[in-house]
Amino acid sequence: MISLFWLLSLGLVVTAGAGTVVAYEVCRRYVLGKDGGVRAIAAKALRQSWRQATVVGLLAVPVAAVGILSLSYLPTRGLAEVWVPLIVVGLFLLLLVFWCLPLVARFTNPTWRQVFNGLTLGLTTPSLTFLLGIAVVLGGVAIWNFMPAVFVVPGLILLWWCYLLERFFVARGYVQMEPKEAEA
Repeated sequence: MISLFWLLSLGLVVTAGAGTVVAYEVCRRYVLGKDGGVRAIAAKALRQSWRQATVVGLLAVPVAAVGILSLSYLPTRGLAEVWVPLIVVGLFLLLLVFWCLPLVARFTNPTWRQVFNGLTLGLTTPSLTFLLGIAVVLGGVAIWNFMPAVFVVPGLILLWWCYLLERFFVARGYVQMEPKEAEA
């Protein structure tokens, strides 16, 4: 269900940021074992952070445009000259979608601070970012080879990433472990 909702929100560029924040919040509640209706969680997350999420999501548009422009040079320049710009664009898209937008869902800061913190955390924890990159590439390969996987793989990656982020936030002291979590 998370994958389907997330894919629908990504279909429209304007709703991609807000949809990712809602999907992350639903996954976060699932990972933490908090009860609550999916609609109620989604509505609350959307109400609280749709403006910031839309701004951060729209920041991904020029980055993706640079990626598409780089990809258009593939026939004339060859893969060797296009490879590095595509990796850089992919890294920044990864940071915006998987670091900055979860921070928008999780913390209350000004938008510029959310983006700065997301980029800083993503770049200063290369092991997690690299691991995420591998998961996204493997997910892309799985979807490319078996198209129905598009309904499952994005949600699984988001769920796994949410689990890692929650552990990361608790380990670094950004959030406190709740009593229910401490018993488990």
